[in-house]
Amino acid sequence: QLEIKPTTPAIQSHQALSVSHTREYPELNSVGDRTSSQQKILGNLAFCCGVIIWATMFPATEYLLTHWDPVAITFVRMSGGALVLLAVFALLENVGSILRVVPWGRIFLLGIIGVSLSTFLFAWGIQRSDAVGASLIATSSPIVAALITGLVYSERLQKGIVLGVTLAVTGGICAVLANGDSVGSLRGGELLVLIAMGIWVWYSYNCQRWLQGVPQIGIAALTVAAGSVGFAVYVGVAQFTGFDHIRFGTEPREWLVIGWLSIGPASTALFLWHFGVSRVGVTIGSMYHNLVPIVVVLISISLGRYPSLLHLLAGALIIAGVVYIQLRNFSTSA
Repeated sequence: QLEIKPTTPAIQSHQALSVSHTREYPELNSVGDRTSSQQKILGNLAFCCGVIIWATMFPATEYLLTHWDPVAITFVRMSGGALVLLAVFALLENVGSILRVVPWGRIFLLGIIGVSLSTFLFAWGIQRSDAVGASLIATSSPIVAALITGLVYSERLQKGIVLGVTLAVTGGICAVLANGDSVGSLRGGELLVLIAMGIWVWYSYNCQRWLQGVPQIGIAALTVAAGSVGFAVYVGVAQFTGFDHIRFGTEPREWLVIGWLSIGPASTALFLWHFGVSRVGVTIGSMYHNLVPIVVVLISISLGRYPSLLHLLAGALIIAGVVYIQLRNFSTSA
């Protein structure tokens, strides 16, 4: 005889939530499933816009580090980003039903390690190197993503990934060299940035695995909020016990910059990143990190430093790498 086991209201609610959101949000389906060309285009557009916004974090953080320390930057930036994301989440979704069934343990794990720790390591890495040096390490993001998803999660590598990564990484290196920096002048912070990128790949991949049934704006809002809570506890304990002296800036211009970091990289860019990962995958998304040195260089150009032929070559190589992989994969899925 077939035994039918009763389900609790919470389980029924979670099942209903997963079904409803999977229908309403196509990004909740497995990235390995067949994705329409339109959704791939949207995912790539989200990556491009999001990474450009995120790239402004490098020079902005370098500017703030004059009077702020990495802990203070991470704490204020993440707290502001959490407020923005939670407000949008509350406006767009039925928050109450989602909050009752989400796996809070995994959300706090993703938030504290994936968001806050990686953000802190990025800031600390920039402090121990510089914005351009850190942007150079960002060009290795596709390699980090391919290795982690391939070796740890046994995900099939994208077609053309080797040539695409080679072109993109070469372009990123050219961008840094064009700005007058030496690849050999690494000062320790680059390793911190590399670790941060590895943590970010882990976070991006597992958000889509562990939080299926939750809309992308909810994933971004809840994980950033959880990470902010964890960091707030650290800041409170540090200030109370005095074991870590945390420096906050006081200049109005600095607070405008930290406000941008909250509205842009910590919230808008994060949502766009999850949107793209859910449609195209974390490995392809990491290809767009090779745009970071270009953005950093362009910001320096806006301050009076102009492009050279090497800048143009860098941009061409990066775009060629991204487009090549996409064309290979579009042709096989068509």
